[in-house]
Amino acid sequence: MVASSLLLRAAAFRPATTATSRCLSHRSATRLFGSLPRSPAAVIFDMDGTLVDHSIDFASLRSRIWEVVDDDEVGRTFGERECVLEVAGKLSPEGQARCKLIFDDIEKKAVDEMSLAAGGPELIRYLSERKIQRAVLTRNLERNVGIMAGLYSDAVCDAGGLSGDGDVFHHVVARDTPSDPSDPASEPVRSKPSPDGILHLCRLWGVGPSEVIFVGDNANDDIVAANAAGCGGSVLVTPGGVERDTHSGYALGESEEDVRLRTPSLRVESLGELMERMMAEAEEDPSEGDGDGGEEETRRAGEGTMVYDGGGFSVVVPSIGVKGV
Repeated sequence: MVASSLLLRAAAFRPATTATSRCLSHRSATRLFGSLPRSPAAVIFDMDGTLVDHSIDFASLRSRIWEVVDDDEVGRTFGERECVLEVAGKLSPEGQARCKLIFDDIEKKAVDEMSLAAGGPELIRYLSERKIQRAVLTRNLERNVGIMAGLYSDAVCDAGGLSGDGDVFHHVVARDTPSDPSDPASEPVRSKPSPDGILHLCRLWGVGPSEVIFVGDNANDDIVAANAAGCGGSVLVTPGGVERDTHSGYALGESEEDVRLRTPSLRVESLGELMERMMAEAEEDPSEGDGDGGEEETRRAGEGTMVYDGGGFSVVVPSIGVKGV
């Protein structure tokens, strides 16, 4: 657990136990319409490239780690390329030590150059005003998240502070967060693109994934994790409309399911744009939206109609019938 004044001032870190994976084929009405839940219970953020500006050279990272892998007595036996974070832990002790130096070097540079993403503090304030919980899920380290949280705390305070709970982020799951809070030596929570981090954050809050929005800048890791978990919204941040190289090195599938998992429900160019979109969604006429779970609700879906009957959504298509979602 991080023990810095920045962290204690900015957020409460509460690691959780590993959650059970959900079916990858889960779909929600929000993804069908490219919109977001009007009243989400929580928003989970990626850190690098999302809450803070992109500063890690992933191409260099992959190249440097794979150079170690190819030179390692264990690593040279590997076949297909995989996530550099995971492959580093499979090398000989000497190879693991070399990889750690590389990670430390790259992450120190990222911390030294860390700057908050445009619109980030304003979005945090807006979520606080609406009593929406906030968390960070990152493949970075807890100590670096603490530095980022301190910067956000200062920026939010300068902008007038938080209106409600006082925490910038209520929970953080990093790549070194233990899966068992009572055992610091337990295995860390599995990193993205696994949905485990999202699912155990949901368990902490006592909410379903469909009540959560996930925000990240990497379709292969962030959006896959969000869609695999069944989040109510998966938001891809692409500054300037350009999707950056933040790929950690594993092979990408091209099946219909693989492509679906990498497809966000919404693309925005900044966190400020996301705040505007959430405000617009919240201001829409409730009679045309989510309802209270007990009344029938309809939304247009191409030639069919999306119907909520209190137990789930169905698509009613003329001359075809009803298909459960």
